[in-house]
Amino acid sequence: MKFQEIILTQTKIDIGLLLDINNKKLKDHCLKYKKNITRKRGNEITDTLSEDSDIPKHPEIEKMLNKINEQYFFNYKKNLILDEFWGHIHDKNQSSILHHHVNPNNLSNSPDISGVYYVSVPKESGVIVFQYSENKFLEKRYWIEPKEGLFILFPSSLPHFITRHGNDKERISISFNFKIKV
Repeated sequence: MKFQEIILTQTKIDIGLLLDINNKKLKDHCLKYKKNITRKRGNEITDTLSEDSDIPKHPEIEKMLNKINEQYFFNYKKNLILDEFWGHIHDKNQSSILHHHVNPNNLSNSPDISGVYYVSVPKESGVIVFQYSENKFLEKRYWIEPKEGLFILFPSSLPHFITRHGNDKERISISFNFKIKV
């Protein structure tokens, strides 16, 4: 007799590469709005004030988001509906604390999928680290080294942080939140 297999601890992260995005234009666009923060999360201003920047739409951002949505639809036959996006600019020695993208005050309006697209990644840029529970006694970490054109999609509830940036040139990424349209 064959056992029935039930997996309870599986967490999926999707990784892709976009080669036809003009990262120079995106970098210039993000830097123009560096430290421009007006967005609020729930009742609190975001806890990453020093490196978040509200950036307006740009044709290359729309192109990037559309390509990510196309790849997601190709794999899962579901569309991603954009909730919000913002620039994330790290100067030398900056990092991000452990956080997730769920709004605990409004779970039904929280995003389903969050992600990041890497615009500019100089050497010694650090890594993104995902933290997850193997069981109630053991926390594990999985890290991904960023590179230009790389995007990562992950459950919005998955805790993550970014390690210290060690270069004089900025590390620039664009973060985003989506709802899944079935």
